[in-house]
Amino acid sequence: MANLLVVAVVATHSEDRLSLLLNRSLPSVNKQSRPVDLVVVVSDNDPVSNFLEREDIESCFDGTSKDKVRFLQNERTSRMSSTGNWNTGILEALSTFGGDCWVAILDEDDEWHESHVETCLKSSTSQECQWVVSGIVRMGKTGKSKDPIPDLIPIAKDFFTTNPGVQGSNLFVRCEALLKAGLFDEKLSSTTDRDLCIRLSDILHDVDSSFASTGKTLSFTMPIPSGRGFLSMYHQPRSKD
Repeated sequence: MANLLVVAVVATHSEDRLSLLLNRSLPSVNKQSRPVDLVVVVSDNDPVSNFLEREDIESCFDGTSKDKVRFLQNERTSRMSSTGNWNTGILEALSTFGGDCWVAILDEDDEWHESHVETCLKSSTSQECQWVVSGIVRMGKTGKSKDPIPDLIPIAKDFFTTNPGVQGSNLFVRCEALLKAGLFDEKLSSTTDRDLCIRLSDILHDVDSSFASTGKTLSFTMPIPSGRGFLSMYHQPRSKD
């Protein structure tokens, strides 16, 4: 796995979540048993506010890991469920390492288990797949709950009735596959990860060993309202087969 390149893409868009970004999300990237090769943090915040600086982000990383950090301002679509942030980070990964690199998505209020990247890479190489979905532990006021994840590649219609355990922060995808799927849809206000997965399942469903799932590697905090975005997605011309 030495020649496999991994880019962590982290979106941030709220001063209210700054402490989560700096104390939860980015430290979990720093603690990975298999370090990522690049960390791209994309901000949707007003650049003149100065409440988040590159030095703040670098402080979350040890030693030479600081040199892997890039802090970018989102100049694409703003405030649409971070879609402009994600696409900015994905395109940065593409321009740096090309389409063969892996993109690992992480929200600013989520964290990875320390073996997340290592486990996803092992699953990807053992099964020669194009995307990996890890397990989720959802952290709430009433305790922990596990989200089920699919053992087989989900088909598009799976996402129209429910979410088969796929969120942004447990997606680990080849950059080239994300490009073929058309990246995140910047017209959607929510359910953007589900929408992307519909297109990934469409373009990869006939590819041998395109999908793998792995064990518990991620902790979530609180659920995000998704009703309005789901209705917007449903009325777009997508394949449901």
